Formats: sequence, structure tokens, C-alpha cells
Amino acid sequence: MKRKNFLSLIGLGAGTVIISSCLGACGKSDGPSPSPSPNPTPDNKVDFTLDVSSNSDINSKGWTIQNGVIIAKNGLNYIALAAACTHQQNPVTYQASSNTFPCSLQDAAHGSVFDANGVKLKGPAIQNLAKFNTTLTGNTLRVYES
Repeated sequence: MKRKNFLSLIGLGAGTVIISSCLGACGKSDGPSPSPSPNPTPDNKVDFTLDVSSNSDINSKGWTIQNGVIIAKNGLNYIALAAACTHQQNPVTYQASSNTFPCSLQDAAHGSVFDANGVKLKGPAIQNLAKFNTTLTGNTLRVYES
């Protein structure tokens, strides 16, 4: 075998090993597999708990987003609504002064606002936000749908 052919075969073999390793790694994850949402129900309804005493967002901003739900503290009560605006799925925020949930995008093409029951007050959204039940036991807030 000539030197040129030998080096060509070695290079081809090494290339095959490298490509196989790279392609094989594309389908694998080195990190932990994602965990399901807390307390999943058999029919995939929202049902999870949150420690409100240790949640930094609730304690600093008065609201947080967990598992696709925006949870806002209003006095001694908690309000839980779907966190995505029904217009183009941008997150909503909470305005304690007006007790409303505006879309995070507030330009001319957006600007939807929802009340504490998830009812649309201002468009362009055409649907209300889903509202979820909340139950506070000690510092544990349960957010669920019935």
C-alpha cells in the first residue's frame, strides 16, 4: 500500500469516528431530563403549589409567573391567571395600582389589558385569560383548576 493511500484511509477512518461521535451526541442530553410540572394531574390540568414566603418575585414585585400562570398578590388574596396574552402569547404582567394584567408589549399593535378575573378590558386580544383557583395554607399557595 502506498503512503498516500494509507494516509487517505486513516484520515477517512478518523473522520468517520469524529462524525459518528458528533451525530450520536446530538440526540443525547448531558443534563438531567426535564421534570414534569409540579403535581401533574392525569388530564394535564393546572395544579401546583408555591411557597409564597420564599418567592422573591412575589415579595419584591407582588407577582410571579410559574408553570404558565401569573400569580399576583392583592392584599391578603392571590389571583392566578394564564400568563400568556391571548393576542400573540406575550407574557402579561401585573399592575397593583389598577389591579389589572397588561400585556408586556404596550405598543400600538399590542396593549391588551385584562382585569383580575381575566376579562379583556382592552384589545387587540379577543379572548379572556383563563382564571385558576388559589388556596393559601400557611405559606403554601395551591394554584389549580377544577
